[in-house]
Amino acid sequence: MDNLLDLVERHARSAPRKIALSRWISGDGFVETSYAQLLRRAHRLAGRLAALAPPQTILPMLVGKSAEGIACMLAAVGLGRPFCFISTKYRAPQIAAVLDATASPVCIADSAGLVALRRAAKDHPRIVRTTWAVVGKAGSSAGDAQATDELRAATNVIALDDDDRRSSRQMVRPEAATETTAAACLFTSGSTGQPKGVLVGAADLMQRVAAEIAWFDLTTADVLLSILPFSFDVGLNQLMTALAVGAELVLLDSWLPADILRATERRKITGIAAVPSIWQDMINSGAHFETSAPHASLRYVTISGGSLPRSSLQRLPDVVGGAGIFKTYGQTEAFRATSLRPEDYARKLDSVGQPFPGVHIYVVREDGSRCPVDEVGEVVHTGLGVMMGYLGDSNGNAKLRANPFLGGDDRSPLAIFTGDMGCVDGEGYLYLKGRRDSMLKVLGNRVYPQEVTNQIMTIPGVAEAAVVAKPQADGQMRLVAFLTASRGVELSAATVRKTLTTKLPAFMIPKDFVFVSQMPRTTSGKVDERRLAEELAAVPDAMATRPHTLELKT
Repeated sequence: MDNLLDLVERHARSAPRKIALSRWISGDGFVETSYAQLLRRAHRLAGRLAALAPPQTILPMLVGKSAEGIACMLAAVGLGRPFCFISTKYRAPQIAAVLDATASPVCIADSAGLVALRRAAKDHPRIVRTTWAVVGKAGSSAGDAQATDELRAATNVIALDDDDRRSSRQMVRPEAATETTAAACLFTSGSTGQPKGVLVGAADLMQRVAAEIAWFDLTTADVLLSILPFSFDVGLNQLMTALAVGAELVLLDSWLPADILRATERRKITGIAAVPSIWQDMINSGAHFETSAPHASLRYVTISGGSLPRSSLQRLPDVVGGAGIFKTYGQTEAFRATSLRPEDYARKLDSVGQPFPGVHIYVVREDGSRCPVDEVGEVVHTGLGVMMGYLGDSNGNAKLRANPFLGGDDRSPLAIFTGDMGCVDGEGYLYLKGRRDSMLKVLGNRVYPQEVTNQIMTIPGVAEAAVVAKPQADGQMRLVAFLTASRGVELSAATVRKTLTTKLPAFMIPKDFVFVSQMPRTTSGKVDERRLAEELAAVPDAMATRPHTLELKT
């Protein structure tokens, strides 16, 4: 099977001037990189990286969304080194943890990565022991120039000049990938907040790409808008599918609705992958695509990395101007489990769809037996997208197990027990109910916080909500709702509680309502519920008689 660099080389030969990447840079507009230019950069960088990163080394990259960072990824692919994008939103402890896990002697950084490293070295010896290979025009602004100087004072910093002709020697190709060959490592914070490296096999990675190209009907004529980080599996797969099919990928660092609309108009965007918070911002702001003009190019969008409340799902078709809506579901450990296609969107609004091509989905009871139609159990994923394992996990992991359903048309030896609870209807569509580890017992009743959140989001004036639990001294759980109000709307705890009495039984109604100016988010844009739970320590147990506004600490 061809790897990603093989496909980029093919595009560079057949259409060297075809735009591979265009990136919005304030003051300069969109800066374009052709397939031929991208390939040359990858080959030049590979010459330097071959000497810095020994074979089998995972190559970490603390880079933003740039042509230089993408060229480094392609160089790693060409050298047979597994690559790992590190989120530039990580702080020093998370960056150091990733470096420890990969054990790489070198890490690539660009301007965005250097800014993330500011003042980090002095408190984290692992950062000091790492050789930092700087790519691109680092130091072009006062901020990253200072960051570069700080890093140079603490550790070894070298420049990867992709214009250095001396580094353009012939790339040494690796041996053919096998089932045990890792191609990438994605880090997920998991339930503990400690980054965990998820190893993705080389063959599986390219099979995911092929499946997405077919699912979204992608061609060389497509122009995809990249607004998600490459450290997030959805953002990475969009990058790889665009390059594999020979499409244009538009790199945009902003999530502001106005910037997304502007980029769609100027670059004639055909597809957008986004997390729910981005679509919720579009809905709340009143922004919308005009697919008659000037956004007539827009063909489809995805809701990935979570779901929207039902009221927002109902409004989204008007926001996207009639473009097709794909809802997708998956995990870093088990990418793209199911997808709801546009033709099923209206009639299966609450579902996350049917299994993705090459995937088998089962819903099981605690004893491992399969649940019948409509019975809630744990979602199990086999087939395409199953991880090889966690990086450095020598003791195994309860999430990755031998496939108990092996046989017949399911030939996958491994299965991911996702920890998500759901059920399947009579047509094979999956409905999610919440996390197994988030299921609570409140006054003897089972409660999934997501179900409460969904009902809060139906209340007019609520822009966003999240429900978390606060343990009490008597062992009981106290439900606490965090809310943001829509612009210009005043809400009170009493109003929200009164409305919920018509929607939920008493044991599901939160005891406290905390109003926040904005929700904290993870690096992939999801609401950071772990941080909200931490904030509860500073919130009084009883605030039901008055509105309460909490400014979250940064």
